[in-house]
Amino acid sequence: MINISIKHTHIKLISIVIVSTLFVSCVYFNTFYNAKLFFSEAEKLRAEKEGEFLGNTVTEKYKKVIEKSDIVINNYPDSKYLDDALYLKGRSHFYRREYDLAETSFKTLLSTNSIDYQILSEYWLALIKWKSDKQQPALDDLNQIISKTKNKELLAQIYQSQAEILLELNQDLEAVSALEKAAELTKNRQDKGQIYYRLADLAYGIQNYERAIDYYKNVIKYSFSNERIMEANLKIVQRYRDLNDLNRASKEIQSMLIDPEFSTIHGDLELELAKLKLTQNDNKTATQILDHIVIKYPNTETAAEAFYLLGEQSLLKNRDFVKADYFYKQIQREASKSIFNDNGQKRINELNRYQKSKDFLKEIDKKTSISDTLSGVVDIQNIDTAKVVLELYNLGELEAFHFNQIDTSIIYFNRIINDFPESDLDAKAIYALSHLFEQLGDSNKSSKYQELIINNYPESEYADHIRLSNRFKDYGISGFALLASAENLYSANSDSALIEYKKIADLSNSETAKRALFFVANEYDYQLFDPDSAYKYYEQITVRFPESEQAKIAKVRLKYLNYNKIKVSGSKTN
Repeated sequence: MINISIKHTHIKLISIVIVSTLFVSCVYFNTFYNAKLFFSEAEKLRAEKEGEFLGNTVTEKYKKVIEKSDIVINNYPDSKYLDDALYLKGRSHFYRREYDLAETSFKTLLSTNSIDYQILSEYWLALIKWKSDKQQPALDDLNQIISKTKNKELLAQIYQSQAEILLELNQDLEAVSALEKAAELTKNRQDKGQIYYRLADLAYGIQNYERAIDYYKNVIKYSFSNERIMEANLKIVQRYRDLNDLNRASKEIQSMLIDPEFSTIHGDLELELAKLKLTQNDNKTATQILDHIVIKYPNTETAAEAFYLLGEQSLLKNRDFVKADYFYKQIQREASKSIFNDNGQKRINELNRYQKSKDFLKEIDKKTSISDTLSGVVDIQNIDTAKVVLELYNLGELEAFHFNQIDTSIIYFNRIINDFPESDLDAKAIYALSHLFEQLGDSNKSSKYQELIINNYPESEYADHIRLSNRFKDYGISGFALLASAENLYSANSDSALIEYKKIADLSNSETAKRALFFVANEYDYQLFDPDSAYKYYEQITVRFPESEQAKIAKVRLKYLNYNKIKVSGSKTN
């Protein structure tokens, strides 16, 4: 009877141990299962971001992975899920940009001598080096790992990582080569589609449009996303336009416009057709298409861009400023986040500036009885000539460099140099004329205005720029050349360089003199700690170049130095 009782107790204890063991196993399995679940959710969200900032939702998911993994690692160090938990934890820290913690996890994983995670840990440690601004060591480590594995998916992943690092190092061609290897190796169709999309963007960036088209065709072949496929088809049309293969581009557009499968991008295709017509100088047909787009696709990015193009047509081709202003203002109303809003607003501001200048000069012309031919001798009594010159230059600048009307701009600049030769903008206007005639291919007139600069304003920044073009070597030493010489001397002998900078600062009020003067003031202020000398040169800047950016800084430093001087004097008195 006693033996039966002992036997029953023994069986009961064994049962308790088994149940307890099963319970513990279930606990850490469930914990690890939850970690994997959170990781899977985080990875899905991260993939959707495609390189963008992850945001709180995603990083919080990774945080939960870390918390669940820590339970397994700390409470059940002998479990079979330890290595898996360390791996998930390390990757989660990495994506949260907690690189030191990620490094600790992967090094711990390496120390477990896990065959499954040996190479993977080395791979992630290489990525951590990259993120720690050690690009070349990271590339070296990745190259070593490539020689250690035949796993095609891992190799594809490594080549993708190499490409990202190479892009940071501005080695675009090498990055393209690495991505091509990745695309060839991976069997994951979605990854292939994403890699080819990246390759297409890179090829476009280096203006290899033929390769870009080939890559986009592979995007269409491998992508699951219909949106991405539609985008790739649209990009192919754009690249044909870039290649000036307008017939092929037109055929592609017409083919997709009659196919319901591409109905989601019909608006974009019509916009491409309008751009194609603009390229062919068929402005009338282009305008008709754009007018159709803004009616058929209201409140869209497509309509916003169409309004921008209509504005450009009205401004640059038709010179209808009223219509142009209307079209530019419609961009914001169609799509508040359109990338063309900034450009449209710039145009609106330019048109406002243009109209204000025209209105001002119209009133002046009335007062001085100047004909509308923009010529004649001006009676400068009782008018603000500086304002007149400023508005004339504003019109010339807008016409030449914003509205593509060089001939009209030349009239305004000539009026400045003919009617106001003593103005502060005379040299700038002459220089603008030399540049414009060079653009027009009239080298004789361009040279004439350049010589005028050299003769009348030899110490100006414009004269320096002309000299540096090596066309006027016989006109003496450039101020910029003197400045460059002083800069080179500074690295060898700062005292001698300071003397040279002072010589340049003593030249007439040129750009180089201003720069040299500012350097001398800074040298005394921050390097030689001579406040009196610094004060002297800062003060010269404010007197000789009162409207310059250097003068603004100098005024701040003068206040500071003056305050310190008073403070020191007060402490000595006490």
